[in-house]
Amino acid sequence: MPRRRVFPAIWAVASAAALSAGCAGAQHFSSSGTPISDEVWAAAEARVRAEGIPPELELETIGLYSEGRQNSVLHAMRAGLTAIRIGRFDLAKRFFDGAISEVEALQEGAPQAERAKSVFVAEREKWFKGESYERAALFFYRGLLYLQDQDFGNAAACFKRCQLQDLRGSEANVPEADWGSAEWGLALAALKQGHPEDAAVALARAAKFPSRQGDLPPPRANQNLLLVIEAGEGPIKVRGGRQGETLLYSELPLLTSAFEVRRGGTLLARSAAAENLFFQASTRGEREADRFLADKADFTEGAGTAATVLGIGALGTAASGQSDIAAAALGAAAFGTAIAAASSRPEADIRRWDNLSHSIFLIGLALPQGANTLEITGLDASGRSVEHQTLEFNVPDSGRPPLAVRFLRF
Repeated sequence: MPRRRVFPAIWAVASAAALSAGCAGAQHFSSSGTPISDEVWAAAEARVRAEGIPPELELETIGLYSEGRQNSVLHAMRAGLTAIRIGRFDLAKRFFDGAISEVEALQEGAPQAERAKSVFVAEREKWFKGESYERAALFFYRGLLYLQDQDFGNAAACFKRCQLQDLRGSEANVPEADWGSAEWGLALAALKQGHPEDAAVALARAAKFPSRQGDLPPPRANQNLLLVIEAGEGPIKVRGGRQGETLLYSELPLLTSAFEVRRGGTLLARSAAAENLFFQASTRGEREADRFLADKADFTEGAGTAATVLGIGALGTAASGQSDIAAAALGAAAFGTAIAAASSRPEADIRRWDNLSHSIFLIGLALPQGANTLEITGLDASGRSVEHQTLEFNVPDSGRPPLAVRFLRF
């Protein structure tokens, strides 16, 4: 008799919750898995059309406009890099500047940061600002765009801020910032501003970094073309640990270990990667968020165990013919504890800047005036050619040509 009184009520609540969840489906979902109403999605689509956003950027821009601050940085990062690759540098700067503004606003102590510490809030529900390697890449790419605009002061500032985002602390495997590409860019910006001593200091720092991938020709003051070569696929975030609370990284190996640039059969430069993003992602040590997620996992396991014990107690009480009140109390406690265990969300956030490359190569060239046909070849570890592209580049014959930046994707 007590069993009929207590447990049907419990199952009725659970069934109602499941039915409610099933009826709440939506056609569109955010990168965090939350539903987006048809009205909000349609408004975002209309805004994208009104602004004349290129087709390659439509989906990310709709996400940017429809998902609010929860995923604005994520979509702006992705859209900015795609904009660079299709030559829409105006949009790339706009997206990156928006992402930078949001990243700087998401500081510890903000309501969202405090909310993310709760055992009942999934990490993916917090406002995305990226891991340290993603934030560093944001400032690095913005610095490259400043180089393209001949704004060497702001370029230098962005490369320095790239390193600041990479700083972690004494618990990291590599406690100091070690983006060699940022130091290379800083050195080039210093040379273009007439500060060779600053360039030498930056290159000396980079030479000591454990992230160094091999021989990297230094920038020169007379270089008029910077090749930014992106190769391979970036780090993939995966979950590990007891309940998926640990953030891990998976790597898709890169066959290309160096690039050569030739003109008319003459070798102009050969360079290893300036940056390996998988190295940067995987050597940052424990994050503060990891401790919060471990606590959530402990809570979930503890609450689950308690729910089991209380549930067994409720069954025993009901079977022994003891009071309905006692059985109901134990059953309610078991159900409430089970809900608490299910509501705790210890899974690591695996949203990622998913169009980053595995490695970035930086090659500076001083080309003669007129038309230049460049042969760009990717080499594997044994020196065999595995990739190839041709680039036509014209150096104007009036005055000292500005620094041009060309982005190539392999």
